Amino acid sequence: MEVNRPNRQTRRRHGKSDPVDAEAAARAALAGAGVTRPKAATATVEMLRVLRVARRSAMKARTQAANQLAGLLVTAPDQLRAQLRGLEVDQLVRVAAALRPGELTSPLAATKLALRALGRRHQALSAELDRLDSQLAKLAPKAAPGCLPAVAWARRPPPRC
Repeated sequence: MEVNRPNRQTRRRHGKSDPVDAEAAARAALAGAGVTRPKAATATVEMLRVLRVARRSAMKARTQAANQLAGLLVTAPDQLRAQLRGLEVDQLVRVAAALRPGELTSPLAATKLALRALGRRHQALSAELDRLDSQLAKLAPKAAPGCLPAVAWARRPPPRC
């Protein structure tokens, strides 16, 4: 059983506090006023919600990896910075993921190892986003058949109805 939020007028008269709100919720539940049945969370909409949570997290982590790549590039040794300067994000990720640091005996090797790790992380997160997007694209038309345009929304959130 869920209880809707308390009446605003009652809340203003009796103050805004957790004990007062809890008592109001208990009274509403006993009286049957403002009581609703919780969602079952078993339908397509719930599936979309949980996949969007995972997608949002992966997108945030991928952006963070790209920002860290760019930040490391600013402080990288000159020869490495000259090699990677001016590359687009996708190119930088691809080149960084392919770097071979060798034995860690210099700041150059350590920077290459860090760039490679970030590039590979970005690639893994991109692959995860692609998998999530394909599942979302299959489920979204079931949840809102007339709402979505024919164009895929792979890197953008779905339009709201």
